[in-house]
Amino acid sequence: MRAADLEAGSLQASVLTLRNWLAAATALLDNVGVRDARIAAEWLAMAALGMDRAGLYARLGETLSVEAAARLSVWLDRCRAREPVAYIVGEREFWSRAFTITPAVLVPRPETEHVVEAAVDCFPEGRTGEAVRVCDVGTGSGCIAVSLACEWPRAFVLATDVSLPALRVARRNAQRHGVVDRMYFVCSHALDGLSPASLDLVVANPPYLTTEEWNRAEPELRWEPRLALDGGADGLDVVRAIVEGARRALRPGGWLILEVGATQAQRVEALLREAGMERGFVRHDLAGWPRVIAARN
Repeated sequence: MRAADLEAGSLQASVLTLRNWLAAATALLDNVGVRDARIAAEWLAMAALGMDRAGLYARLGETLSVEAAARLSVWLDRCRAREPVAYIVGEREFWSRAFTITPAVLVPRPETEHVVEAAVDCFPEGRTGEAVRVCDVGTGSGCIAVSLACEWPRAFVLATDVSLPALRVARRNAQRHGVVDRMYFVCSHALDGLSPASLDLVVANPPYLTTEEWNRAEPELRWEPRLALDGGADGLDVVRAIVEGARRALRPGGWLILEVGATQAQRVEALLREAGMERGFVRHDLAGWPRVIAARN
């Protein structure tokens, strides 16, 4: 099936196979500038049909039902308007778990998994039952906080955010993964109100785009909450607040782990030195950018 046929509404179940739909949808999404159009089309199809990628490819020759074709038509229109796929289907995978996602929260990115990876490496004893006191600042969907609570069976996990709607999504994800009884959700800025030396670990994926970058961001980003993305004139407004708060809230020897912008590592490391924190390590993303910085109190 041609993309033009799909665009014109030719959705007869007798001719619209899954293979045809994927090909036409990919072309339509690519034409409007959707990045990784084929992957986006596959995500829509998997969610609409309730299957994983292996199941999708095993059934490429099957004819779509009228109901499935109609649902995919609506979803495809939303995706062509550059709405993020995670908002359309209502979830995104992170750290091998499915998380509920709404427009109240940032869509989890693969790069953020490096934060969880670094935290687990810093506290391997957490997996064997030792209690770890951790705060996830700006928790959003709770993907970092919930993942750590799942990894560490006796962790005390505090999830903070300035957005009450975001905290509600985080709580839903904690319930979804069976860790809500070991998590606490607080509406606050950075690490405000925490007792000195009360934490072993602070983690955060803070807003780190500059306001200029936000203003010229791709259309998909405009659907996401600005509070979770715009870090001010130099992108470091919230990072500064987190570093200052972590210096006070972490116990001696405690760790701060931050996701940062692709070109921000040197400036963030300078902030950490000025705060008197000891450089730990840096993790690079798949593109080779220094993406996660760990420092010790």
